[in-house]
Amino acid sequence: MKVFISHSTKDKEIVDRIIDKLKSIGIEPYVAESDIQPGTILWEKLETNIKNSNCVLAIVTKDASMSKTVNQEIAAANALKIPVVPIVEKGVHPEGVLAGKEYIVFDKNYPNQALINASKYLSSLKVKEESKEIIVILVFAVLLIWLLSQSGK
Repeated sequence: MKVFISHSTKDKEIVDRIIDKLKSIGIEPYVAESDIQPGTILWEKLETNIKNSNCVLAIVTKDASMSKTVNQEIAAANALKIPVVPIVEKGVHPEGVLAGKEYIVFDKNYPNQALINASKYLSSLKVKEESKEIIVILVFAVLLIWLLSQSGK
């Protein structure tokens, strides 16, 4: 499972902790600044990686809530019907594309509980995604068996 992490670059410390936590549970995090592609148009790179992700983890801090790019990333995920999991800093009130959506609250000084809650939720999404893949494989296997049985007739 691949998770696009939408965040302000000013929140590197919390993002690094989230990356470590996600990797520890077998989830592949994507962070744009770790994927330097000189000459590439930044928005195209972001949009491509949002499309290639199973969900977007939006880290909404005071800095991120004012970031045009973070809001564009969340809007793009919504338009592409990719689930957005907001983690919102205590005291920040999501507006715009996140207004009215349920979210996980975190305290920048004590983010562990929020990380645990987000990890549990993402793990449940991962299980659902893996279940879909198993169903697709089974359907193809049944179809292949049926086709092979028909070719002998």
